Amino acid sequence: MTTLIHSIVKPISTGNRYLGELADIIKLAFPMLVTQLGVSAVGFIDTMMAGHYSNTALAGTAVGSSIGFPCIIALNGVMMAVTPITAQLTGAGKLDEIGPMVRQALWLGLVFAALLFVVFGHMDTVLEMMKLNTEVISVVKGYLAGLSLGLPAAAGYFVLKSFVEGLGDTKPQMVISVITVAFNYMANDILIHGKFGFPELGGAGCGYASGLTFWVFFICILAYTLVNKRCKRTRLFSTLSLPSGKGLMEILRLGLPIGGTIFMECSIFACITLFIGVLGPVIVGGHQITLNYSGLVFALPLSIGMSITIRAGHAIGRKDPEAARFSCIMGCALAMGLSLLTLTFTRFFSHAIVAIYTKDPQVSAIAVALLNIGALYQVSDAIMTTSQGALRGYKDANMTLLLTFTAYWVITLPLGYVLAMTDLVVPAMGAKGFWLSLIAGLTISGLLLSSRLYRVSTNHIKNQYRKDLV
Repeated sequence: MTTLIHSIVKPISTGNRYLGELADIIKLAFPMLVTQLGVSAVGFIDTMMAGHYSNTALAGTAVGSSIGFPCIIALNGVMMAVTPITAQLTGAGKLDEIGPMVRQALWLGLVFAALLFVVFGHMDTVLEMMKLNTEVISVVKGYLAGLSLGLPAAAGYFVLKSFVEGLGDTKPQMVISVITVAFNYMANDILIHGKFGFPELGGAGCGYASGLTFWVFFICILAYTLVNKRCKRTRLFSTLSLPSGKGLMEILRLGLPIGGTIFMECSIFACITLFIGVLGPVIVGGHQITLNYSGLVFALPLSIGMSITIRAGHAIGRKDPEAARFSCIMGCALAMGLSLLTLTFTRFFSHAIVAIYTKDPQVSAIAVALLNIGALYQVSDAIMTTSQGALRGYKDANMTLLLTFTAYWVITLPLGYVLAMTDLVVPAMGAKGFWLSLIAGLTISGLLLSSRLYRVSTNHIKNQYRKDLV
């Protein structure tokens, strides 16, 4: 059996336990933070450049991304099952079992990419039901068509990225994200404005640029896995494995709940955007700016949550559940502390933040008001996100799906609709009503998930204690 000795996999040091664990979490999280900011920067670039082109382009890009990216992020969620699977096998020293599982994930990713390609190409009925004007619909359809071209590459990238993460190596994706941000900016500039002989696509050009960017992501991560010694030890590309029912089901059992959870989180924002769409391009633009900035801030707890997945997975693999829980506690505490800092920053500099996106005074006023409200949920968001990441390390995903569904779709969306679109409780608040309901949903979700994490981690410690006594 092939074994892997790496500092990330080793138990935490006993010299200074707290600082040592924080250092290990940050060591994993920082490259993923840069990566997440890079991925978010793609959306930021789309929003900024479409906004400077026209309000119609901004609205079309907002709706198109609200339809397309939740699906792509859900695909990423399914493929994220590779991270805890790889992490636990790495912690146990079972590298020979990693390659076959990753190959099955690649097959699965291609299947999901094909399904999404069909869905994106048949959105006419949905767009008609949204009652958008014809110019915005044209931008949305063009955006989705361009995004569709990158779906196979996105699936392959998500699998290989999760595989490398599970090994405890997060630096490659950081370098790749820096490369792709620069590429995405250039592609947007060329395709939106029609430079160098290319047609002027307007807002639709953002979709084509994003599709091309996914191919750059995939090519870079593929090249890394082919040359990296640690990746080679898993013999990932040593043979061609045909799809296996057993292998696919193992990934789906973990991946579908993870993907479903992430899809519900993203789709709640998408649904809110669709509801707000009837209020006009100015309101949609202000909402989209707030949503995009929130996505940038979200990269902090998300990166810490992903690092906890790896730390907890390695500890569970080496049969050390106490170290796994300690990693979870320290990671959650770190994320909460940082969330207080980002909340303060957002409230003090909301006008300067919005000015980066747009100069339109009407859109700016809406965005500043929403940003000041949205900043309040960042602490709850940090608790929720890191708890999810920790539970993934334990391969606990089914209850997470149920709790997230309850918080978002049973509480947040109905409450938001009542506050924003009706006069049942208070005079219709518009976009503000939805953002207030998001604060309630995230708070409830954070409390439920942190309670679940406490129970799961305690049960693992008790079970390991019983085994040690035998």
